[in-house]
Amino acid sequence: MRTSLLLLALGSAFVAPAALASAPKIPADEDIGTRPAATPGRSPTQIVATDGEQTDAEERTTGGGSQAMELGHERHPAPPPQIATDPPGDWYLLHAGVRPHLGTFGGVAALALAHERIERFYGALSLSLIRNDAGSHYGGLQLALGRNLSDDFGGIAQIGIGENRARNFIGLGQVAVAYNRTVDTAALFQLAGYNRAKEFYGALQLGGYNRTDRAFGGLMQLGAFNHSREDFTGFAQIGVFNAQGEDLFDESNDDGRFAGIAQAGVVNSAGNFRGIAQVGVASYSHDFIGGLQIGALGAGAKEFRGLAQIGVVTMAEKSYGAQIGAGAIALESHRGLQLGVAANYAESVHGAQIGIANIADEAKGVQIGLFNHAKRLRGVQIGLVNHAEDGVLPWTAIINMGFGDDPNSDYSDYQAKGASPTKF
Repeated sequence: MRTSLLLLALGSAFVAPAALASAPKIPADEDIGTRPAATPGRSPTQIVATDGEQTDAEERTTGGGSQAMELGHERHPAPPPQIATDPPGDWYLLHAGVRPHLGTFGGVAALALAHERIERFYGALSLSLIRNDAGSHYGGLQLALGRNLSDDFGGIAQIGIGENRARNFIGLGQVAVAYNRTVDTAALFQLAGYNRAKEFYGALQLGGYNRTDRAFGGLMQLGAFNHSREDFTGFAQIGVFNAQGEDLFDESNDDGRFAGIAQAGVVNSAGNFRGIAQVGVASYSHDFIGGLQIGALGAGAKEFRGLAQIGVVTMAEKSYGAQIGAGAIALESHRGLQLGVAANYAESVHGAQIGIANIADEAKGVQIGLFNHAKRLRGVQIGLVNHAEDGVLPWTAIINMGFGDDPNSDYSDYQAKGASPTKF
């Protein structure tokens, strides 16, 4: 699924049939119902529908009433056909019909008024007004008003109003009003209301909902909801909702990572963010390493390492950098600057807190505000009211200092072990 394969496929309109005749075995979790029924060399009981697809074997024996099956669910073999049928014939150059079922087609175009089924297509155009199925399509276009299905597609595009589906897609792109679905994709784009791929390598997924289950490698996902459930490697996710990880606001960091320039939208979420910026109304990362995390209402992370978190409320368990907003909160530790207009809180702060109220269990550095509080102070408090339990004075106005020489300080613990550090 790499660039070389993409370039090869775009020139494959007339590939030699003998080199591509054998169909590889399909893993159970990658059969998405794209092969035509009764493929030569395969028993009808081996062809099982998924995601609501029915095989012709089922249609002949059940009248098309089998229950839809989602990808990954348990599969049951279809019952054997009651009446034997002849295998599909081979056609070349040009074919037209109502419901043709062809074995191998090599030529210019295959046309159908209803449902076209071709095991191996090599040519320029395959057109059906309702549904277009191909085991292997190597050539120009698959066109249908309803659905295009292809197990292996190499060519220019699948274009349909309803749905395009291919297990392995190498070409220019898929275009549909409703739904595009692939397992492995090397293409410039997917364009539909709903685009889904297990792995997508190309330029763009553009639609209402864009999803990759394992990996996205390309330029961007652009849509209302962009979701890379494992790895995203590219320029950006841009939309209303942008997510990397199994779920939105995923609390686990085991599901891949976002590696790119930015997530930009109303809500941004990443398990592991590695990039320049998250920019939105609300932005969250389990583990953030990068530049800026901006949330107009809030920016949050379990662990933040970057230039700055910026928002009305900025929050992290551990943060390294700057927290800037109306309120800045570090539930465990903060190293750097907390600039909260209203209040700053950190269990342990190494650096500076600047705001109306600054509160820390342990403060190493400077606190500047109207009210400053620290249980243990290793530095300076500057404000109208200063409180430090181990300061030079517990309560002062204007300025207070602490040097860590109270009985409960780390300094005293250091002395108790026999060391003789130099006092200030």
